[in-house]
Amino acid sequence: MAKHLRCGRARWAALFILLLTRLVPGAEAQDNPAVADSPAAKSTARPIRKDRIFVWDLQGTWISKRYLDALKATRSPHATARKTPVVVIKVQKEGQSYPILITNFEGAVLQFLLDVEPGLKSGHYRMVAAPEDGAISASEVTYIAFRGTRTAEGKLEQLSIAEPNFGKRRFLTFVHLPDTLDLMVDRLAIAGKYKDEQGRDYEFTDSGDAILPDRRFAYEVSLDPRSARCELLQSHRDREPNGTERIGFDWKGRTLRLFEVKASGKDRYQCDRRPFAVLTPA
Repeated sequence: MAKHLRCGRARWAALFILLLTRLVPGAEAQDNPAVADSPAAKSTARPIRKDRIFVWDLQGTWISKRYLDALKATRSPHATARKTPVVVIKVQKEGQSYPILITNFEGAVLQFLLDVEPGLKSGHYRMVAAPEDGAISASEVTYIAFRGTRTAEGKLEQLSIAEPNFGKRRFLTFVHLPDTLDLMVDRLAIAGKYKDEQGRDYEFTDSGDAILPDRRFAYEVSLDPRSARCELLQSHRDREPNGTERIGFDWKGRTLRLFEVKASGKDRYQCDRRPFAVLTPA
């Protein structure tokens, strides 16, 4: 069976960090154009075959397009996830293996991507995944059907995937993220420069730094809608593992409101009713 986690917070957090954060050598060239263009990368890069898709072509983070479009419109990850089902798939090379992590922000499935098999029709494929990277029985294999074609430049930017765990094997459109998931969400949800009603400066950089009049910390936006009814930004788990900062936020038109946050149970939080700051874009 797949390594399937639901609500096991300690183990889930470790896997989630794998999804959200740094790409290891080998996957790095896929998501970092500067690395991909280097002479060293070019000398070891696999040639692109426009008539086929292989395991290494799927490296990177893929997110359901419907959720991403809704997030761009609302700038509210928790509210969006409650209304629009989300599936994120990360394929990352580690040594000679290709772990594949699939999540809906509330649970996760970790397997190894062993192969990509072409279907009978052009552009039709299926991923072959298993709980272990090695000799396995046929009963342990999971097949994930997908459809996709390359752009004129030979890139894969969009796939239609029938994900079996959280997508219920319905074909959903997925798009490839050019950056890590946490930075993409930060930029869509809150990144920018603002001023409060007293004229003081606030900034949430698109690289993940929160700069307030009285403090500064590395932040990330919460994606798990169970964490709080309100939207939540918090200390970045990788950059500031001992950080305790949490700030609630919401959007009212072009106005960004910030709220104090209180614990309301294990790993759950509640925002105050009144904002401590009302910000407008600088």
